[in-house]
Amino acid sequence: MCKTNEKKFENKLYFVGISLGSNSTNETGVAIIDRNLKIITLDKLFSMEDVRFFFKRLVGKQNSIINIAMPENPLMLNAKWKLISREYQLVQSSELIDKDRDWIQRYSHRGCDVFLELKKAGVDIFRYDIHELKSSFGLSGIYKDRSPVDCKALQSALKHRFGFKDLPSNMLPVSQLEAILGAYLGIIMAGLTKEYHSKIKAHYHDIDVIGLDI
Repeated sequence: MCKTNEKKFENKLYFVGISLGSNSTNETGVAIIDRNLKIITLDKLFSMEDVRFFFKRLVGKQNSIINIAMPENPLMLNAKWKLISREYQLVQSSELIDKDRDWIQRYSHRGCDVFLELKKAGVDIFRYDIHELKSSFGLSGIYKDRSPVDCKALQSALKHRFGFKDLPSNMLPVSQLEAILGAYLGIIMAGLTKEYHSKIKAHYHDIDVIGLDI
């Protein structure tokens, strides 16, 4: 896949990150930052109606880069089942398995129609894989994902490594931390940091999936 066009985004004023929950019971984190890494908004949403309303009242959409995490599919069967099933048949190659069912899809389709509408309206909207992004930044590894120590390490990295000096001393919800990381990806896409460069890694429901060019 090709690199993102930094020249195209160099005049963007705001960068929005959304860590989308897999369903309405899991919170969706929202972060809006400016070119100077000042946090303008931190919020939590739940239903897709909340997300729709957020975009409806979002001022300056045309001057923003919006990055939305791809949520994991809660209907996908767990890893233990997949490990055991390999002794009997390969899911992807068996003609007896309906491959279009949600339970073998890694990512949830939640909100894809909403985001595609925004893209068609001319909004610069993209997707990102939070696990792949954290791995590219070297932020994952020794701690259990989304555990308290993992969240503390992520918040510390955002504050001291990436320059978000106005982060509070108390622990933020993990969804908001992941949203800030998604917003920072927009900073990279606009070429505002020379340490990292972004790249189109894949396409998901007609929207580019962005990651680091490493």
